[in-house]
Amino acid sequence: MSVLSCQIEALVLASDEPVSLQKMRDLLGESISSADIRAALAELETWYSKRGIHFVQVSGGWQFRTAPAHGKLVRQLWHVKPPRLSRSALETLAIIAYRQPTTRAEIEALRGVKVSSQMIATLQERGWIKVLGRKEVPGRPHLYGTGKAFLTDFGLGSLKDLPDSTQLMDEDEIQQMVNGPFAQQAPVVDQVEINKSEQMIESHE
Repeated sequence: MSVLSCQIEALVLASDEPVSLQKMRDLLGESISSADIRAALAELETWYSKRGIHFVQVSGGWQFRTAPAHGKLVRQLWHVKPPRLSRSALETLAIIAYRQPTTRAEIEALRGVKVSSQMIATLQERGWIKVLGRKEVPGRPHLYGTGKAFLTDFGLGSLKDLPDSTQLMDEDEIQQMVNGPFAQQAPVVDQVEINKSEQMIESHE
C-alpha cells in the first residue's frame, strides 16, 4: 500500500467514530488533495474487501468493520446482549427515519397509539434520534429526526441508503389525523417497512 493509504489506515483504526474526508484533509495537511485521499480510500477498500475486517464508508466517513460473514463468531466475544427494543419502539424509529423531521403527534397519528416519553428517551440515549427544532404551529412541538449514531450503527452512508419506502401515508392524510377527531384511530405505518427496520436492528445488536 502507498504511504498515504497507511496513514489513513492508522487514523481510521485509532478513531472511535467514522473519519470524514474533511477530517482526513485537516489532519494530513493541505498538501494532500482530496483526489489523492479518495484514491487511497479506494485502495484500502480493495485491500480489505476479502479480509476478516472491511474498510467501509458509513455515516459520512470511513470505519473498519467486521466482515458480515464472521459476525456470528465475533458476537461470541460478548456474553451480555444489549436490551432489545420493543415493537412499538421499532415502529417509532421507522416512522422518524422515513418521515423526519416529524412531531410526536404525527408519530402517534401514524401508529394509532400514544408514544411514551420513556420510549423517546431510550431512542435518544442510543443516539438514534434527536430533536431537530420546533414546528411553527400552536404549542411549538419538538421535531424529531435521526442522529448520527443511527447511520453509524446501521451501516448507512446517508439516509438515502434506507430501504425504499413508497407506502407511507402522505402529508395531508397525516395532518388530517393529527388535527381531526379520530386521531387515535390511525392505521399503522406499512408493515413491510417495520419488518425492514426490525431486521436492520437485529443484525446490529
